[in-house]
Amino acid sequence: MRKILGIIAIGIIGITGCVSTPQPPPIPQLTQLEIRQIQAREYESANLNIAMKAVISALQDEGFIIETANPELGLVTAAKEIYEVDKATKNSVEFWQGVGMGTYQTTKRFETSTTIENYGKGIRIRINIVAKAVSNSGGNIWSQPVYDAKIYQDIFSKIDKSVYLEKEKI
Repeated sequence: MRKILGIIAIGIIGITGCVSTPQPPPIPQLTQLEIRQIQAREYESANLNIAMKAVISALQDEGFIIETANPELGLVTAAKEIYEVDKATKNSVEFWQGVGMGTYQTTKRFETSTTIENYGKGIRIRINIVAKAVSNSGGNIWSQPVYDAKIYQDIFSKIDKSVYLEKEKI
């Protein structure tokens, strides 16, 4: 009987010991120029006021909550949170430390800072997004920049539409 319990205990330790902590997605190896091409767009016929409104509208459409908007600096900061529990780590922590104990990922937070500046006869908009995994105790597990071109394209597509609508007074 002791032998069977020993084997079961070793099996449980082996299974739960293989649970890894959450890792951020891999960061693609991009040059500074490639990063700026993903993160920035230029608008020939827009002014600072139109661009600021367009950025705020686009970020809100994407689910971001605007934290600051400073027209003098041309800066908009925003964030959004998605409830995303790392169940494997949570189960392992609760097994070894007890329910309600230990830390594990519960939220993924996206923070963005957007700069809007005069550029030649138009405006340049640059968006920078950082993804963070937040634990159940409120601490950061990991944090890294987002370089997924699709995310930026979706936001800039909404900015394009907003700039057009603002200019045409629609």
